[in-house]
Amino acid sequence: MSHPLTILWAAPLAGAVVCAVAGSRAKYAALGFSALFVGLIAALGFAQGSNAALAVVNEIGPVWSYGISYRLSADSLSIGLIGLTAFLNLICVVASWELEVSPWYWACFLALASALTGVFLARDLFFFYVFWEATLIPMFFIIGLWGSSNRLHAAVKFFLFTFAGSVFMLLALLALVSAHHRVSGVWTWDLAVLDASALGSAAPLVFWGLVLGFAVKIPMIPLHTWLPDAHTEAPAAGSVMLAGVMLKMGVYGLLRVAMPLFPTLSFDALPVLGGLAAFSTIYGALCAMAQTDLKRMIAYSSIAHLGFCLLGVLSRTSQGLAGGTLQLVNHGLTTGALFLMVGFLYERSHKRGLADFGDLASRAPYLAFFFGFSTLASVGLPGLNGFVGEFMALSGALAALPILAFAGVLGVTLAAAYALPAFQAVFWAPAGPGSVSDKVTDLDARERAVLWTLSALMLWIGLAPRPWLAYFEPALRGLVR
Repeated sequence: MSHPLTILWAAPLAGAVVCAVAGSRAKYAALGFSALFVGLIAALGFAQGSNAALAVVNEIGPVWSYGISYRLSADSLSIGLIGLTAFLNLICVVASWELEVSPWYWACFLALASALTGVFLARDLFFFYVFWEATLIPMFFIIGLWGSSNRLHAAVKFFLFTFAGSVFMLLALLALVSAHHRVSGVWTWDLAVLDASALGSAAPLVFWGLVLGFAVKIPMIPLHTWLPDAHTEAPAAGSVMLAGVMLKMGVYGLLRVAMPLFPTLSFDALPVLGGLAAFSTIYGALCAMAQTDLKRMIAYSSIAHLGFCLLGVLSRTSQGLAGGTLQLVNHGLTTGALFLMVGFLYERSHKRGLADFGDLASRAPYLAFFFGFSTLASVGLPGLNGFVGEFMALSGALAALPILAFAGVLGVTLAAAYALPAFQAVFWAPAGPGSVSDKVTDLDARERAVLWTLSALMLWIGLAPRPWLAYFEPALRGLVR
């Protein structure tokens, strides 16, 4: 392949087009292209190894005077996140297999995977922004067309919040590019060439504009209010992609754009950003404890878990960065599994409340096992994937700003305080008078296969994290340097 990175984002987009016109065969096309996407990223990852550093450069003539270039590259961080995107996209297709939906449902998931891949590959900031905005469109339709009863409100709120954040990011990028041109006389959007020192006294304003755009997507407190509604109303597979990959875009933007361009400002901002990250872990956990809706509880838990990722990334230490990055993958696996199981429950009973169930362990033992396994991984049980990422992220935070690490430890404790009682109430407590547990059947073979796959990865990372950490190490070493 002469242009492997272009093929990587174009393949799922081609799949989206095929699905849109495939009629009743759309889900088969979605399955085929999703499997192809996984195969392509696997081949690229294995062929290049952990030192992958590819570049595809093509200049776009009509706007060349403004320095816009088609420039893609991939390192181990990019390939790892694209691999997570491809894997979860395939999981979503298989998990949604029995749904009676239009061909556009399958097309939206593949279009979303294509746009996310572009975000992780783009090194020209113009195309980075284009791919970034492109992710909003398919997710808006996934929530707005196939979500729950209040789906339109949630979809509009999701779009307005994230688009508003993107406006600040665009203004910051325009200021950066213009300042570079004013000093050097050269128009460029190339991330490797742009020099933030050209901004002079305006540098802090541009830096915080970028941070604001990325913080909305994470989402960082207090810019989080769109997330619970979006998760609650989205279909289960939509929640998997939203939590599993889309929330990672904000952390990736900090790692790839804001921190390399503004290393001194990002270091000076550690007390503020780190404090917000630590507060997110506690606030998200406390909000999760107050929820009576399973899906809303998991949505708030995502805010807490992304706080751990941020604590590691902002520590600017090798150990913290490795833990925060690994936690990006861990969160996608554990929270994705939990959202899928809440979706399976909802398909059977049309209920999601903690009080709507009881004694499900005797009626659905497979569901009880996988839900308990994923819950334990989510709260950081040693031997499962959540423990490794959280421990390393907190260790990095301890080296950078100890008080933040102590706040993170409190967040770990609170995670057990909301997750374990919820599991007990749904699966082990006696069924109440309004219970719909009698409508819940156990997982079928397809659903079990999906959850066995996710659980195996949780166990693998928990027991043998070294290969995963070693894969990300070259890219993270460069970021630290």
